[in-house]
Amino acid sequence: MNNGDLIRSAGQFLQHMPDPIYILDLDRRIVWVNDAFQRLFGYTADELNQEPTRFTLPGGEDTAVCLYRKDGTPVYARCCPVPIPNEDKETAAYSVVLKECAAQYTEGPPISKSEERYKIAAENTSDTIVLVDNEAIVRYVSPSIKTISGYNVEDYEGMDAFDVIHPDDADRVRFLHAEVVRSKLPVDLEYRIVHARGDTVHIEARVMPVLYGNGAVQYVVAVARDVTERKKTEKLLQNILDNVNAAVWSSDKDFARLTLCSESIEKMFGVPKPVAEANPYRLLDRVRPDDRAALAEEIEHKLRRGLPAVKSFRLIDDREESRWVRLIAQPIMDNKGAIERIDGIFLDITEKKRSELALEESEQRYKSLFENNLDGVFSIDLNLYFVNANRAFETITGIELSKLTDRCFMGLVFDEDHAPVYEVLFQVMQHQEPRDIECRIQKGKLGEKIVNITFVPILLSGKLIGVHGIVKDITDRKREERELIQREERYKFLQQSLNRFSNDLTNVMKVSDLEQRLIREVKEVLQVTNASIEEVPRGQEPAVTSPQVTRVKIGEKQHPVYLRINMDRAMLKIEEEWLETAVHYVTILYDNLQLIEDLMKRLEDMVNQNETPKWMLRLLFQLSEKERFSLSSDLHDSVLQDLIIWYRKLESLRSSKPFSEEIRKELIRIEEGLLDAIHQIRITCNELRPPFLLNMGLVESLKSLFTYTRMFANYEIEFAAEPFDCLLNEEEILGVYRIVQELLNNASKHSAAAKVRMALTSDNRGVYFSYSDDGVGIDLASFESSFQHMGITGIEKRVLSLGGEVQFNSSPGQGFHVNLSIPKNMERKGD
Repeated sequence: MNNGDLIRSAGQFLQHMPDPIYILDLDRRIVWVNDAFQRLFGYTADELNQEPTRFTLPGGEDTAVCLYRKDGTPVYARCCPVPIPNEDKETAAYSVVLKECAAQYTEGPPISKSEERYKIAAENTSDTIVLVDNEAIVRYVSPSIKTISGYNVEDYEGMDAFDVIHPDDADRVRFLHAEVVRSKLPVDLEYRIVHARGDTVHIEARVMPVLYGNGAVQYVVAVARDVTERKKTEKLLQNILDNVNAAVWSSDKDFARLTLCSESIEKMFGVPKPVAEANPYRLLDRVRPDDRAALAEEIEHKLRRGLPAVKSFRLIDDREESRWVRLIAQPIMDNKGAIERIDGIFLDITEKKRSELALEESEQRYKSLFENNLDGVFSIDLNLYFVNANRAFETITGIELSKLTDRCFMGLVFDEDHAPVYEVLFQVMQHQEPRDIECRIQKGKLGEKIVNITFVPILLSGKLIGVHGIVKDITDRKREERELIQREERYKFLQQSLNRFSNDLTNVMKVSDLEQRLIREVKEVLQVTNASIEEVPRGQEPAVTSPQVTRVKIGEKQHPVYLRINMDRAMLKIEEEWLETAVHYVTILYDNLQLIEDLMKRLEDMVNQNETPKWMLRLLFQLSEKERFSLSSDLHDSVLQDLIIWYRKLESLRSSKPFSEEIRKELIRIEEGLLDAIHQIRITCNELRPPFLLNMGLVESLKSLFTYTRMFANYEIEFAAEPFDCLLNEEEILGVYRIVQELLNNASKHSAAAKVRMALTSDNRGVYFSYSDDGVGIDLASFESSFQHMGITGIEKRVLSLGGEVQFNSSPGQGFHVNLSIPKNMERKGD
């Protein structure tokens, strides 16, 4: 088919279309128009070929233009060109569809007259209708937006539609908006917005794409409604269900899908709510296998026949405990008697089942407890005569069970203990509450026993009919308690001795003082008169220590040093432990004193050689930072807080009571002075210990420092940190930060610079920092004595402590320049 036949075929198809349509050939000539086009514009295809018009191929797929009728009146229309392919799928011509629109939309997405009618309907609905373009800019919103969000139409139109969405939901809604534009399919969603007054509003919305004639998305329309109250009701219902351990559900007639399901279904069955909704039979997987068939039969034969179902079953529990659930379900019929849906509830009846089982077993347990109890159990009537007892009672008391008949309980108790036992029994009967008592009982030829008796009232229908007694033989326990008290007193004494001894050792600085303190403590605690310190030549130590002599090694001098103790008795176990602990303290101190003496000797040698080791510099800087941190914490937690409290008290006093004008002005001056002091202390705390230094990293911390310095400095700061991706430890970050602080302090006090430049870089070898200013400079050779004042020596020492190198370059009038490098951590290991 040639191009002419193809165009004629397309014209026959488009002739009676309601929208104006014309066809352009590849030479941009109008070769055909339909009836609607002729009616609207008054032109035929032949007339358009002879008279120049604006009916040309639009610039884009969907362009709004202004065209003119034959009589010269304008027509605002949206042009939608569609290629007409030939048999080889090549474009042979273009059909252009025109859709009328309002004049104001000729430069943007237009709205047709029919859409205007929808706009009128939208402005009178209670739901809020929002039109947004592909960039999520609001182009139209119905007046009900005021009710739902607190914003006026004028405020909302033109803003980003996501500005009012809750931050936690914004990314999800933005993604769904993009998905609607991409897929051209509607979605339903729920999200939250922030009301103009600041509270949160829950929104339920349906988002739909509106397409151009060529299928492209023109804009997205969202129909939204406020479901905040419904959400509150759902939350309240869910809280009620959670508290009663129940799950409400509703399914289709075949129990194939849950149309309603409460969140507690997952807590009860361990099946996620979406899974349970899609396949309710997955809940059966959590039912015990021996209960599963009966439950399935209940659902199959009762519910599907329209009968209510009530069934209890057990769930599989990972804790190997039986959990019971009761199903209550009711089929709901339509007006024709057919099952429309099934409503039901799952109740957790585990506690009820356990109570029933416990009640069922209580008699057997009571009997077993009475007969097989290792404690003596007996019963007496209200006249205190025995009714029955178990075998353990016979063993404890030595009274045969057959001889208990007509025997009074009080005859078993020592006469001296009758009064307190009577008192306890009276309280049990009077208050009907259990009571305990310890007393002595007679056991024939075996003498007395000390027992603990728990009296429990026996009630029948609320009436007291007797008393149970539980007897425990505590004779051995009482004897052990007396011994334990003695041991506790001795232990307390020894512990106090250790505390006192350890505190005293902190003040001991000489070995001789340490030895004398140990001897004095041993004599006082162990009550011995012969205790001494002896140095035994190596290899001559006694092989065996006699029972009267105890030797314990406490340290080393030229030979092993021992503590020797002569005792006329064996030491108790706790005394041996005390001695072991005390000697352990002394041994540690012996070793530390030796190390300190060695360290002092090494330091003296280094000082004599005018050398400062890196580890010493690092230690000094660490101690300095620790003191800074302690001082900052003390200032912040004590002085600063006190000043704030006094400031608030003064402010409250001034505002609550009337004062003369002179006193009021004086109080205001005092308040301002307190505020200045508070501000200065905060600055001091930040300088002593920069906040968030480790969390922010070196680069961000330096930027923050420069931002603060610019507020007070009279020079410009230029800083570059590219590239910098080196991971530094705490010591390195703090070291570089302190160096920069010192350089800025020097620039403020001495350099008179107008501009300061700094750069921070790194590579696989280490970190590099440079400083340069255009200040007055110094003669490094002539002003060597001022280094300490300017902090240059401190910078040199800090760089040296980090294993780095630093170079200073300056001369009068040439500014001050510093270059330093610090190697990576691994290059300083073992330093």
